[in-house]
Amino acid sequence: MKKNKSIAENVRSYIERIVDLLSTAIFLLIFLIGFYALLDIHAVNISAKMDEEIASLSPDADVDIDLAELKKINPDIIAWIKINNTNINYPVVQANNNTKYLTRNYRGEFATAGSIFLDYRNDGFKDDFSMVYGHRMDGQRMFGGISLFEQEEYFDKHKSGVLYTEDGIYDLEISDFSIVDVDRTTIYNHDNNRNNRNGTVIHEVHSFAKQSRKVKYEDDDKIIVLSTCDKDSKHYRNVLLAKMVPRD
Repeated sequence: MKKNKSIAENVRSYIERIVDLLSTAIFLLIFLIGFYALLDIHAVNISAKMDEEIASLSPDADVDIDLAELKKINPDIIAWIKINNTNINYPVVQANNNTKYLTRNYRGEFATAGSIFLDYRNDGFKDDFSMVYGHRMDGQRMFGGISLFEQEEYFDKHKSGVLYTEDGIYDLEISDFSIVDVDRTTIYNHDNNRNNRNGTVIHEVHSFAKQSRKVKYEDDDKIIVLSTCDKDSKHYRNVLLAKMVPRD
């Protein structure tokens, strides 16, 4: 009887040690996952910031952008976009696909925050309709600030921007903030070109508009759409529509 009791006690003690080890392992795993998540968030935030070299080349009230200097950093840099009085103030890159700069910064280095980039199907900013993409980042980084335009007061206070391109400077007149359903709009359609369809793009963006103001569009005007992911659904995008007005 004593022998059987001793065996039972040994088995129970063994099971308790296994439970303790499993509990410790689970705790360490949770800790490591949390620690990795913090590191990842930090890395994403760092990757969304511009370094001092390129920040020094950004436009201000007195100095326009020097694209020649930017191209020395990365030949894929083709423009600079700035939405006045917001955090959107970045170089614009373009590759031969729409995936490269999802995870690369303006230097072409790996970065979770990616870059602001022009659709590969656009001929620079020479087309009638240009589509520009950026990730929706916290802290209004990259295109994270686009969602703020859903608020009427914010939309009313932020009406303009500037696009510096190799072919000239364009003032941007923002007309609409929309949350578009990618399944019900053709503006992302790969089969459509970027010319002679401004009326369709304007109509579709305006039909989804959460905020809108009167901007007169002529048939020969150039337009630009800034696009980022919606916070609630992968089937929707937050977009800004603006008229590109060439500076004299």
